[in-house]
Amino acid sequence: MIFSCGNKILFSVFLVLYFFKINAQTNQFPVKMEIEKDSNASKSRLINIVVALQNTGLETFSGNLHPILPDGYKAISGLQIPVNLQKGEKKYIPLRIIEDNNVKAGSSDIKIQLVDQIGNIIAEQITNNIIEVDNNLSMTSLSPIIFRNTTNEPISVKVRVLNTGNIAQNITLVCKFPDPDKGNFFIEQQAVIDVKKDSIFTFSYQPSKSLSDIANYTINISGFRNPEKEIFNTTSITVQNISSIQKFQEAQYGNITDPLRNEITTSYRRVGQNLNMYQVYGSGGFNLPSGYLVMNGNASLFSNQQLPILTNTNISFYQGDNFYNVGSISKMFETTLSGRGAEYSHNFGSSKRIEIGIVDQNFNLIEKNAFLKNGYGFFTKGSLNTNNDNKNISAAYIYRYDPFEKAKHHILGTEGNYALNKIWTFNGKLNAGLSSYELRDVLKPSLALETNYKGAIKAFDISGNYFYSSDYFPGNRRGSAQLQQNISKNLGDYNIFTSFSYSNFTPRFFYFDRIQISENVRYETGIKFPSIKKLNFGLSYQYQNESSNSYNNFFGNWQSEETKQFSAHRLVESLTWSNYKTRQTALVSLENGISQYPLQENPQFQLRFNANYSFRKLNFNAIYQKGSYYLSEYAFAYQINKNEDYKKLSLSLFYNEQFLKQKLSVNTGISYVEDMIYGKAPSGFINAKYNTKKFAAFLNSSWYNYAVGSLTSNILTMEIGITFNLKKASLDSGKKGKIQIFTFYDKNNNNIFDPEEKPAHDYIVSINNVVLKTDDSGNALYKDIPFGNFELKQLIQQGWYYDEQKLDLDKYTYPLTIPLHQNGTLTGELFLDYNATTSVDFDIKTSSVFFNILKDNKIIERFSPNDEGKFTSFLPTGNYTVIIDESSLPANVYCEQKIRNINLIAGEITKVPDFILKVKQKKINKKTFSN
Repeated sequence: MIFSCGNKILFSVFLVLYFFKINAQTNQFPVKMEIEKDSNASKSRLINIVVALQNTGLETFSGNLHPILPDGYKAISGLQIPVNLQKGEKKYIPLRIIEDNNVKAGSSDIKIQLVDQIGNIIAEQITNNIIEVDNNLSMTSLSPIIFRNTTNEPISVKVRVLNTGNIAQNITLVCKFPDPDKGNFFIEQQAVIDVKKDSIFTFSYQPSKSLSDIANYTINISGFRNPEKEIFNTTSITVQNISSIQKFQEAQYGNITDPLRNEITTSYRRVGQNLNMYQVYGSGGFNLPSGYLVMNGNASLFSNQQLPILTNTNISFYQGDNFYNVGSISKMFETTLSGRGAEYSHNFGSSKRIEIGIVDQNFNLIEKNAFLKNGYGFFTKGSLNTNNDNKNISAAYIYRYDPFEKAKHHILGTEGNYALNKIWTFNGKLNAGLSSYELRDVLKPSLALETNYKGAIKAFDISGNYFYSSDYFPGNRRGSAQLQQNISKNLGDYNIFTSFSYSNFTPRFFYFDRIQISENVRYETGIKFPSIKKLNFGLSYQYQNESSNSYNNFFGNWQSEETKQFSAHRLVESLTWSNYKTRQTALVSLENGISQYPLQENPQFQLRFNANYSFRKLNFNAIYQKGSYYLSEYAFAYQINKNEDYKKLSLSLFYNEQFLKQKLSVNTGISYVEDMIYGKAPSGFINAKYNTKKFAAFLNSSWYNYAVGSLTSNILTMEIGITFNLKKASLDSGKKGKIQIFTFYDKNNNNIFDPEEKPAHDYIVSINNVVLKTDDSGNALYKDIPFGNFELKQLIQQGWYYDEQKLDLDKYTYPLTIPLHQNGTLTGELFLDYNATTSVDFDIKTSSVFFNILKDNKIIERFSPNDEGKFTSFLPTGNYTVIIDESSLPANVYCEQKIRNINLIAGEITKVPDFILKVKQKKINKKTFSN
């Protein structure tokens, strides 16, 4: 821009005047100001600031320092601090600023201004104070122990939540009541707790009769910060149900939720047009003076049979380390023994066990056949380290007589588990057999061995299973060779895997001459790709080879022992999708490839499509298959139509729901299957069960229809039943006794019930965690207690107490006489001594201050005074030490004499010397500086 001559002159004059103005101000008020903040005060409510002032002018300066503070801050030094600076003088002026308790977290600007005598701002500086977020919350129960005398009143538990932080907090409290009839019953409450505020929450619940019958249990309360659901504290309240008669129960909820379920179920079932079945089954157990008894039963009667069938029916007796069982026996050894019989086992300590038993292999307990007629068996087994899953070993001998083979089999075997470390684990079995056959007078030895392992080598996860048994081995897997090997590894987000399996089945029998041969080989390798937007893709290759002579009759040549072979090469593509928020999952897989069938020259194409979709409680599945995937499928299809490929379509839809506050459960589904073997086969089912505390009713119904050519069938099955829930039982295998309690007021302190003394009625006695209340005669009964050590714990009531003692219950009836002695009373008071002018700021509630009472250097009681600072406690006679808990004192408050020693005398009130609380005084910061 080009200025005219006049404009240039005016602009020059303006610059000269501005320069003279600035120079005049500098000569008049040449004062420099800097702020130095105490960096060590970040966690303190007190902020120390030092203002450095220097007069660089030629005249004396007089003015004031004026701090401008945000809300919640207070200047202890005042808001107008006089300042006088001589020529060339330098001064350091301290400012002390304190934060209120309710100052919220965040950043605040503190502005310091230097003004002259008429209010002109000479200098100004701003310092920033950052208060870190403090989200501390505390939760305490107002009544840690609740004593209940009646069962028809609800339980009310109260907790206090205090926000000691500097931000308001949104919380959720969850209270869990351990009701056996309802499982865990939860009650939630939400609230917002402001800064330095507290709230009291009350949870009320009407216990069931089962919960009221439990001697003691614990209610747990957990506090969570919203919305992250981060837990900030937990507390618990113990409930003691008071009664003059109590039964022993295991401590806490783990044994309440899973005791033996005593129940009995009756049902009626109709299958088709003419088959009816009536069934009764159930289980129950009860304690005996020594051990406990458990009974299981299952009886059914069919309309076309006269004799009922009793299976899974037995009586078991547990006594200490011994176990006896009579009735239905089922033992899963290398050869299974199942039927009616008896067994016994004994534990030697906690790591050794021996078992022995005999089994008549007839599954119906009341079968009319003579005992041992249909075969029988005998077994014995010894085990070491039974309580160690990583290192243990066992050995067993089994004898079994088989009337069909007319053979006597002897099997001697051993099994061991060994964990080399956390990665490598091994299992091994070795069984040797010896069989004698009556018809051929043959003595045949045999062998079976198996090993399993799992481990890792350089990030390769490896597992395998190997099994071999000789052709005449008299076990469940006769004449078998099996091998399975799996290897996998993660490469970043990719997973590669491979597996190989081989099996050969060639069992031999002396009474059955036809040779059976079956062999299977399967190999698969593939990769799973990393997920992309909740999608997971996998790709693998499969090889399958199967050969057998078991299906030759389907090919028109039953007598031939020649094996028929089937092989296939396939690709498997799979795609999965899941959304956990909407509770949806979907799976689609496609298996496609070529196969070589036994009686066809050219390879054939085969395909199988599988789709599954689930949404909450709904599940849908669809399968379409073209071509045989197994030799059995090919054999069945070949017999029906050798010129047509095997095809299969399967559709199913399932749904489950709960109604009436989850008391009614309904599961239902429909299916449709169509192939050339079973024809068209629609089916459906519906199962419903209604549960209450005392009983459960159920209805099961299914329908199945199939049509193959001219052959059709329609089957409808209906079952209705009811289950009666009897009282649950917590069982103990040891000896059990009872403690008969008698309490009286021992006025002459001789520990003897004298004629002039009276029984103590309605007095509470505590044994371990069980509380009993004496009746009008001063008696109480604690029964069904396992032999062992117990402790009579002290409870002071009505001015009387009893001495604590340890009980050794070693007999069935233990008489316990408890003399009550009169206790002493302790009173005291808490005072606060401070000067409001010179004391620093503080905040205190006397009810938040705690005292500990010690006897023989052990804490026996902890309490806090009321809002007026007064406290009272009832204690047995003796010497005590009362100590104030300094950790419960608020900031800036202390006690010089925090320990008091006292002696309590029966029936007298002892006054504890007053506890005086003092408050710290304000400090004056001084600094000396030189120019």
